[in-house]
Amino acid sequence: MLESPIGTEMNPPLEPQTSETLAHAVESLKRSDRPLTAREILKSIPPPSRVPLSALEPLLNGDPRVAPWPPRGRSSPPRYWTRRPEDVADFIIMDLPADASLAVSEIQKKVGRQLAGFSAAERRALIESSAKGLVAAGKLYQHPPPKGTQLKYGPKPAKANAYVAKLLQQLDALAAKLAPYGIARAQILEALSEESRPDGLQQRIVEYLKAKPGGIGLGQLREDLGLSLDEKAAFDRAALSLYRDRRVYLDQHDYPLGLDEAAKSQLVSDGSGNYFVVISLRDADAESIP
Repeated sequence: MLESPIGTEMNPPLEPQTSETLAHAVESLKRSDRPLTAREILKSIPPPSRVPLSALEPLLNGDPRVAPWPPRGRSSPPRYWTRRPEDVADFIIMDLPADASLAVSEIQKKVGRQLAGFSAAERRALIESSAKGLVAAGKLYQHPPPKGTQLKYGPKPAKANAYVAKLLQQLDALAAKLAPYGIARAQILEALSEESRPDGLQQRIVEYLKAKPGGIGLGQLREDLGLSLDEKAAFDRAALSLYRDRRVYLDQHDYPLGLDEAAKSQLVSDGSGNYFVVISLRDADAESIP
């Protein structure tokens, strides 16, 4: 029986020349440090594999390895690259100095020519989306804004210094009030240190998670450790501290706005609008499981 030609007609194989043309085009884009126009790509293709410009653009638009980029200006032609705009936005943010703490508007000023062709609103949307994704992946940290400022981002967790000015004023007032009674400022600080000490709670969490390689709900973990609601604040601090130290993963609730206050109180919050529901060990600690 003769084989039906319908399948090959619907999905015809690429012509040998077309396949070679695309191979050269993709290789040119991989080597490039910026998006290229079809005319620029065509110059890098050897004559035996070169096709008319009008034929090259449909090939580029139909290849999943090639990402379309906007023109640099209104009268400029479209551009192409093997790097997606989203990937470039990720790279820009992750390339920030280690001690950086920048708002989206400040990051936007640093992108320069790397996102040329996008409008200011499009660049901002790309950066905001990338920042949120990197925060969710634990590769970037939100820095709570001091009063009247924008939310900022940095490669490292925020330092407490920027947020304790008022607290230090209150501490000074308390120290002055208690000094006549023989209570020194150092004693107040020591008492605060003892209050915030996890008392081995972090280690208890890690040891328990070693027997739970798939992770566990944070509410269930708190119950299994025998902690009361009065101890929830200490439990939340211990879980967040392990997360910031990159010893555990914390999975975020995808729609906390839909939760009532009672439901939110059962989760762990970082104080920046993020609520976490599940905790699991990172590989470094999980490897110690016997």
